[in-house]
Amino acid sequence: MTVEDMDKAQVNPIVSKISMFLSGIFMGNVGIFISLLSGYPVYSIVLFRGIFGAAFLLLFILITRSFSFIFFKECFKLHWKYLTILAVSNPIVVLLYFLNITLTGYAFAAFLLYTSGVFLLLFLVITKTEKVSKINIISFILAIAGISIIMEFWTGQILILGIVVGIFSGFCLGILIFSKKKIYKVREKLNSKAKGNFDAFLTLWSTLFLIFPFLPLGITDLFKITFLDFTIILLLGLIPTALAFTLYNVGVKKDKGGNIVILSYFEPVMATINTAIFLQNLSIFTIIGGFFILAANYITLKYVK
Repeated sequence: MTVEDMDKAQVNPIVSKISMFLSGIFMGNVGIFISLLSGYPVYSIVLFRGIFGAAFLLLFILITRSFSFIFFKECFKLHWKYLTILAVSNPIVVLLYFLNITLTGYAFAAFLLYTSGVFLLLFLVITKTEKVSKINIISFILAIAGISIIMEFWTGQILILGIVVGIFSGFCLGILIFSKKKIYKVREKLNSKAKGNFDAFLTLWSTLFLIFPFLPLGITDLFKITFLDFTIILLLGLIPTALAFTLYNVGVKKDKGGNIVILSYFEPVMATINTAIFLQNLSIFTIIGGFFILAANYITLKYVK
């Protein structure tokens, strides 16, 4: 399959929905890797994710020959403003998310991260970038309600610091997704002759900036990695990073008013499942909340075209 064929396939809305769903599953497992690497500071884990995620993406780009200097020059010339925003926002999002996992656990950190959906809807409405349908709003409300039930907010056992860190991570993720949507808006109208896989490029660009800010802080930890840690870090770079980020970009490309982004809400469901399995903590509220989130996904798949 050529790069051009891959790009055409990724434009298909069904492929985009499946990609976003799989992305949510892959990203939902990131908490396990953080737990396994708990002997390292959070900023070092972010650095590991960036280095090995970028390595896998570079390998993919080289094998598929989906990159050229002309392609990069065109991408940067057209999108430099939003690429700059991605370069700043992505490391902040990942650092805050990882930090909050250590503060509050897998599931709650994932819920707060996905307040990004609310911020994204606000950005879309304020800027009038896209029309947000009533069905999309209902789906987001159901998803947020579901995750709120899963987390049992009424118990009041969550740290204030965790809430602040988590909501700010959601705000930054909302900015990040909005920026990607603006980029893809431009590319929809672009008749480019430059050879390249833009989804992979955008993922690589974001991932590289998980390296630069944290390399001075975590470089010494690179020399402390054991063989077991190396194996865990390889999987961290591949599954919830290179694969998940690329699949997420494929989904965002055909998103209209949040109709595909809602499928990413399976990430906190996956995080909750992992919480139940590895932390031995599963309640009836987890089941009820999960039902709400699955209902939100079903509505999106069934009624939003």
